[in-house]
Amino acid sequence: MMVPSVVPAPLAGPALARPVRTRLLPPCDLPAGPSLQSASGCRVARGGARRPQHISFAAGGGAAGDAFVVEGATNVKFSRELTVPGHKEPLVILGTGYRDKFFVKVYAAAFYVDISIGLDTEQWRKKVGLETFDASSGFDSIFKAPVVKSLNITLVRDVDGNTFVKALDGVIARRIQKRTDEEESSLSAFRNSFLGRNLKKGTTIYLTWLEPSRMLVSVSTDQGPSQVDAEVKSATVNYALYDGFFGSSPVSPTLRSSTAQLLEAILTK
Repeated sequence: MMVPSVVPAPLAGPALARPVRTRLLPPCDLPAGPSLQSASGCRVARGGARRPQHISFAAGGGAAGDAFVVEGATNVKFSRELTVPGHKEPLVILGTGYRDKFFVKVYAAAFYVDISIGLDTEQWRKKVGLETFDASSGFDSIFKAPVVKSLNITLVRDVDGNTFVKALDGVIARRIQKRTDEEESSLSAFRNSFLGRNLKKGTTIYLTWLEPSRMLVSVSTDQGPSQVDAEVKSATVNYALYDGFFGSSPVSPTLRSSTAQLLEAILTK
């Protein structure tokens, strides 16, 4: 059976996820914080400065040298650390996953947070207000906390911009029943980043949530984001979009489960 190169009915709605083999990290492969270093003997840089340890395996993915993590179902490589427009400090990868529709893989995804989770895990935990991580409430706490996070979506098929917008509109519509003028304005800015574009295989969309009411959208066809294509200025819209990936009915269950697995490993050490 031939599969069309453009997905006609895309990403909206819960995905049918196939099991992906996962692996918990040994302690020294976790981003290092004071509690992890003392418990595991992880390395400390010369001069006593703490140095974050890279993630050996984001759950649901595999290794690709020191610089990348591979999402296992799609073979998409994600950088372990990422710098995005609008934020000076690097972000570190916490999980990978994929989205499929009718058993056709549409994109791979990765979730990043600010690197302070590895430099000072205890301080990061206090910012978020979490002693331990529970997936049912932990993501909600992270989204409301003053920590930078970024959702990266890399297409593994050609998708036209209108189709992509309709898909994400569907994710948001289920979570915002009646939209205010501010929310409609934010959604319009978001849509205009994609309408009229042909999003080719390999294109990456970066959704970087800097503050509750400030999300930066970047679209890149090469190795990393170089500019901001849109800014979403509605906390409600931003929350709804992330909840579509990490809430109780995620469009990529593999991304949610892999991120939860690693967060639990980090925050319970």
